[in-house]
Amino acid sequence: MGDSDENAIFNAVGRALTEWEQVENACARLFAILVSANQRRTYHAPAVRAYGCIVSVPTKCEMLRLAATAYFARRKSKTQFEVQFRKLVGEYADFSGRRNDIAHGSVSRVFITERRTTKGHRRGAIGFYLLPSFYNAKKFKEEKLSYRYTSSDVTYYKQEFTKLSLRIGGLGERMEGKRKP
Repeated sequence: MGDSDENAIFNAVGRALTEWEQVENACARLFAILVSANQRRTYHAPAVRAYGCIVSVPTKCEMLRLAATAYFARRKSKTQFEVQFRKLVGEYADFSGRRNDIAHGSVSRVFITERRTTKGHRRGAIGFYLLPSFYNAKKFKEEKLSYRYTSSDVTYYKQEFTKLSLRIGGLGERMEGKRKP
């Protein structure tokens, strides 16, 4: 069943996208660490601004990976963080697809016929969902949708975005020596 109130989805979308910005902030700070910006805010700003001018997540991931290669090559004492770094960048790339679904979806009221029951009755789902736009050929193929999110689905991704931003932020703090591993 979809949501009975469209506002539940609108609220969840806003919260999820706000949390995604925390992921982006954590990645920008991590990039500043990797390019060896001084820890003081005024020295972090140029690296953070440069990172922020890139729009695509795949390009941001490539920037992070290239900066990390140079960073870890020069700091042998920090190589213990390299595996976790690579894992987190992979998660960042993977979750960016869900972020795009949420950001570019459209809230719609639908009735979807799913299947017939053993007694021949049709079962379906009714309510409000976040769906891909029909013009999006990658996500909306011949009446088949690549996703159909309820507010609880979007809230799940918001929670995953929160966990990811905390893990990326924590990694940055450990790399700077501000927090114990």
